[in-house]
Amino acid sequence: MAEASFPLAAADVVATADEIFRRQKRSEIVEVLESANAHFDGVGYDNWNGGTYSWALRLEVPIGIFASIEPQLASIEKDIKDKLSYLNRLYPSDHLSEVTVSPITAGALAVGQQMAPSELEVRRLWPDEKFRLFLSHVAKYKAAVSEVKDELALRGVAAFVAHQDIEPSRGWKLEIELALRSMHALAALVTPDFHASRWTDQEVGWAFGRGLLVMPVRLGADPYGFAGEVQGINGTLKDPARLAVSLVDALLVNPLTHGEMRRVLVSALGTATSQGMARALCLHLLKVSDFSVEEVAALWKACSENAQVSLAHGVPDAIYKKLGRPPETKRMAVIEDDVPF
Repeated sequence: MAEASFPLAAADVVATADEIFRRQKRSEIVEVLESANAHFDGVGYDNWNGGTYSWALRLEVPIGIFASIEPQLASIEKDIKDKLSYLNRLYPSDHLSEVTVSPITAGALAVGQQMAPSELEVRRLWPDEKFRLFLSHVAKYKAAVSEVKDELALRGVAAFVAHQDIEPSRGWKLEIELALRSMHALAALVTPDFHASRWTDQEVGWAFGRGLLVMPVRLGADPYGFAGEVQGINGTLKDPARLAVSLVDALLVNPLTHGEMRRVLVSALGTATSQGMARALCLHLLKVSDFSVEEVAALWKACSENAQVSLAHGVPDAIYKKLGRPPETKRMAVIEDDVPF
């Protein structure tokens, strides 16, 4: 068993299952799949008919998500296993016999010798309820990258720009490590001198080591190494708004980041602080097709209770056109139509 491996990578299998369940509106399973660290374990071998291996798909999820689905754990595991039954037809010598979902342990959260950051550390470094994106870049572009950071903030993304965000009283290396240990994804802003930096390659390597999305952004140069195997995006620092839109769209498309980015966009609309921010968020929200029932309700609430959203020209109408109107609004419309004066 030690030399055998399942014919497909666990990440690819999970990404396929995620897409299926998203299209079927199974949001509770999508949340599990999009947050899971996945791997296959060999659990059996039978030498009949040339040899047949049995495999278990292990899905390790954050403790908070595990706690929320634990009452339905057995049925969720069964539903995922049943949905992946097509693998047994494709690979008759490799049988998927079980799927297990378990909470990530403290040991699994360790990065090298560093444990996962505490909630207090994360809150100090990152704003609450934001997508945490590390912008790996060469120092001389910090002014332009800071403008990209400002545009991302309008879209619910907290971007870490090392040369701007590190407090003078704190060791810069420790702060960068904290950001790398607590980010949701990393964008590598690949300028012609990116590879010459002493730090950028290490930052990218850290993200790969944690199994996170690394998003190469071509800014006059092509990505290389492991990042060269990842589909990147094109951009320019001269148009920070357009670059921010491309980054958020890429986060929405990728299975590793889709769930968190979707959740953040919904939350950000509810707390939008300007009509411009509401319009910027709306453009991305209209591209999402797998909102949960709770997220739909939150979007309706934002349209009615946040003045920056309700007064933003076209935003409520666009959201109602996509999601329909809340039941309360429909009932009120019927009542008003029945009034004889």
